[in-house]
Amino acid sequence: MSGLDLTGQIIVSKPKNGDPYFSNSVIVVGKHGPGGSWGMIVNKPTQKITLSVIMRQTGILCRREDKVYVGGPVDTHRVYVLHTLDWSAPTTMEINKEIGVTTDISILAAIAGNEGPALFRTCLGMCQWGPKQLDGEYKGEAPWKPYDSWLSAPASVESVFHLTGDEQWEQSIDYVAKTQVSSWF
Repeated sequence: MSGLDLTGQIIVSKPKNGDPYFSNSVIVVGKHGPGGSWGMIVNKPTQKITLSVIMRQTGILCRREDKVYVGGPVDTHRVYVLHTLDWSAPTTMEINKEIGVTTDISILAAIAGNEGPALFRTCLGMCQWGPKQLDGEYKGEAPWKPYDSWLSAPASVESVFHLTGDEQWEQSIDYVAKTQVSSWF
């Protein structure tokens, strides 16, 4: 697929994906290009870390117990906050017209002061692909298998922030299917 650009899309693992890390994953792709790609898994909450733990570690007083998500296997000690664009900082990177990502402490301070974005998802780590790797995975080209490939649709506030876990994965598959079918007409 020449010109494939998954920036601002969700990619959803196919049901038979056997990768222990990416099985049943929903990923928001922040950047996809010839030099490589990155994104965050948004449907796998950590079992022990909450937002208040992260806030405490950064010296911010906050009692919010929001879930924190395993964003991916790369940079696992870095905090990435995906959020609606009703709030932004100079360092916010717009992923699409509805969603951005901020990695500096300003967003944590804003959330603690109840001045942050309406919706957000805090992730530890990210997913990263080398040049043309995501293209190969997406198309199921060797060395990747067709069942390891991805389904995709535009990321939306609903597809990113309103569900979690396997429910989000299942709903995302439905969302991708509906998006694909509607593009046929």
